[in-house]
Amino acid sequence: MASVRANGTHVCAGTLIAAQWVLTVAHCLTQDGVTYSVRMGSPWIDQRAPTTVDVGVREVILNSRFRARRYWSWVGKANNIALLRLDRALTYSKYVWPICLPGLDYKVQDFSLCTVTGWGRPRANGSWPQSRTIQEKDVTVLSTRECEDFYHRFSRIPSLIRIINSQMVCVQDTDREHFCYETSGEPLSCPAEGTWLLVGMVSWGPGCSISEAPPIYLRVSAYQHWVWARINGQALPAPAGPLLALALPLSLLAAC
Repeated sequence: MASVRANGTHVCAGTLIAAQWVLTVAHCLTQDGVTYSVRMGSPWIDQRAPTTVDVGVREVILNSRFRARRYWSWVGKANNIALLRLDRALTYSKYVWPICLPGLDYKVQDFSLCTVTGWGRPRANGSWPQSRTIQEKDVTVLSTRECEDFYHRFSRIPSLIRIINSQMVCVQDTDREHFCYETSGEPLSCPAEGTWLLVGMVSWGPGCSISEAPPIYLRVSAYQHWVWARINGQALPAPAGPLLALALPLSLLAAC
């Protein structure tokens, strides 16, 4: 779990996927004239611990197709993913450890029980931050059809226009008052045969006050080729068979 910071202030959550790479959402990295850094190894958002590691960001890589708003609607963000290349490779420990990425053929099943962790949105009800220590809660993956139907009713966008696409994951969580993570990049982790996989990152939603609205996550598996190409500098080879957890790239990421 990483705190992505702009000029020393927490702006979003991030996830360590390799010794020198953090994955997060693009909309948190659009400020001009700021210096980004990452804090890891501390459960507190505003305090250091003996295990805390602060490291600068050497390079910010936004998906070139990222759009803060879709052309046709206020609903949703497209290609909301970014990579942070750190100034140096981190040393792994009990408190600083990467998560596995899902394989290219991985698909989280509807009604799966997964976990979202983080600090919540940077500002909630006039108080910053919402939570000073890392929060964790279980959520249930919602079917794309059910999520799509809800947002069509909610937004009144014609049913011919698709809102929830294959690059998104919806979850059911009707109690977000005390842990509002809707726009802050919190990771969605799901278990698969004893391994925790980074399945999604919180991307968008209509607001935590609308409790029945499913939060929308970017689907990480849809961007494996993009992640691989940016980290490894080459195209991702096609898998010869089913892959549960693909270490991307094998020379840089933790074995999964």
